Amino acid sequence: MATAFDAVQSALGLLGAGGATLLMAFALAAVRPAAVPFALLLLGALYALPASHHVIPVPVYGSALLVAGEFAYWSLDERIRERAQPGVAMPRLLAVLAVGAAAIPASALVLAAADADVPRSPTGTAAGAAAVVACVALLVALARVRDG
Repeated sequence: MATAFDAVQSALGLLGAGGATLLMAFALAAVRPAAVPFALLLLGALYALPASHHVIPVPVYGSALLVAGEFAYWSLDERIRERAQPGVAMPRLLAVLAVGAAAIPASALVLAAADADVPRSPTGTAAGAAAVVACVALLVALARVRDG
């Protein structure tokens, strides 16, 4: 049985999806990559609206947003006057799709870990803090390698 609350949620969903579509269309038409993350953020926020049920599981939805962002930036890259070398499109397409496919089990694993009932302990907290520091150190090292 539909209620007024359901109607408001549907209206918000349609309004948000329309706004995200307009933002993405603006980004692509005006070649403004800064609008792409906001369109994706709006689509992600729409999923967080309270609903009785979601048809698409969270890992699949998140992966679809990742792939949509990659395709949006790819289409913006195609407008650059200096074209990529021939034969680059297919490997890039396969890489985008592989990242999207790999994101689904990774997201599912994160959701499963978040739902795990693990008691807190000083050792677990120290291990988590060490993992965060190690990740930041790895990113810093990769940034230095990239800068040459």
